[in-house]
Amino acid sequence: MARTWLSMTAAGLTAALLTSACGTGEPASTASADAPSPGEVDLSGGSIAEDHDLSGVALTVGSKDFTESVILGKITDYALQAAGVETTDQTGLMGSNIVRTSLENGDVDIYWDYAGTGWTQYLQNDEMIRDDLEQYERTAEDDLDQNGIEWIGPAAFGNQYGVARAADAPGPAGEVDSLDELSDFVREHPDEATFCGDAEFMDREWEAFQDYYDAPFNAADVYQMSLALNYVNVAKADPCNFAEIFTTDARLESMGLQVVEDTDTYFTTQLAAITVRHETAEEHPELRELGLELGEAIDEETIIALNGMVDLDGLSEDEAALYFLQQEGFIG
Repeated sequence: MARTWLSMTAAGLTAALLTSACGTGEPASTASADAPSPGEVDLSGGSIAEDHDLSGVALTVGSKDFTESVILGKITDYALQAAGVETTDQTGLMGSNIVRTSLENGDVDIYWDYAGTGWTQYLQNDEMIRDDLEQYERTAEDDLDQNGIEWIGPAAFGNQYGVARAADAPGPAGEVDSLDELSDFVREHPDEATFCGDAEFMDREWEAFQDYYDAPFNAADVYQMSLALNYVNVAKADPCNFAEIFTTDARLESMGLQVVEDTDTYFTTQLAAITVRHETAEEHPELRELGLELGEAIDEETIIALNGMVDLDGLSEDEAALYFLQQEGFIG
C-alpha cells in the first residue's frame, strides 16, 4: 500500500511548477504568445465547417484529468462545435474508470483513450503485446465485440509510462540509468529506494513492475500522489528518488529529469484514439472521418508542444487546443 503525500498545497505546487518552467529566464514560447482565446477564433472559418455538417447533433465530450487528456478533449469539443454540434464539456473527469463508465452509460459520448489502457484495464487482459499497432488493433476489435465501444484511430502519436529520476541526482540513485539496474539498487541501497506514483499507475502497474524487475521497494517508501506532484518531487528527490512519468510530458526536460532507460521495452507505447459508443458512430458516421482527421494531425512532437504550452507556459487547455486547431486550418 502506497502512502498518500498531502503536504504540498495547491499554491505550493503552482509556485513550484512556475519556478521550474521559468527558472531559466526564457520567455514563453512563440506558440504560446500567439495562442488565441475562445473569443478570438472563428469556429466556422476553417476546413471543419467546410467539410463536415453535424448540425442538430448534441454530444457530451469527456476526458481524464491530466493535461494531455484535457487538451485532447478540448480539441474535440471545439472541432465538434465547428462542425455544428451542440457540445457539453465534461473534460477533466477523475481517472480512467470514471470517464470510461460515463461513456458506457451515456453520460459522456466521446473522449480520447489509449490502447494499453483499453487492453489491460477495460478488457482485463494479462497478455503483454509489445507491438503498438497490434495492441491497438486487438483492443479496438475486442472492445467493439465485447462492449460496443468503437475506437476511431489510431492517432499519429501514443503515450507510455516511464520511470524518471533527477538528472543530477546525487549518490547511488544518480547512477541508475536502466530499469534493469533497479533490482541491485533496491537491495544495496534500500533507504534510497523511494518511489512516487499516481493512483492509476499504482493500481495498474506497480506490483507487476516490481515483479518483472525483481525490485521490491519497501511499502513505507512508496508515495501515492497526483501525477503533477510526481515531477515536482522527483526533481528535488524528496520524498522520492524515482517516479512514474509520461514520456510525452514537456516537464521532463524543463525540470531536469532523466528517463531511466527501459531496455526491455516493459512499458509499451499506447496509441491514442477517440472512443465512442458504436451506436453513436453509426448514427453519426461523419464522426469517424472527423476523428481520423484530428488524429492524423497530432503527432508526438505536436502533443509534447501542446502539453508544454499548458504545463510550462501557463496557458489554459482551451488556448492550447484552439492554437492547434487554428494552426492546422481546422478553424479560422
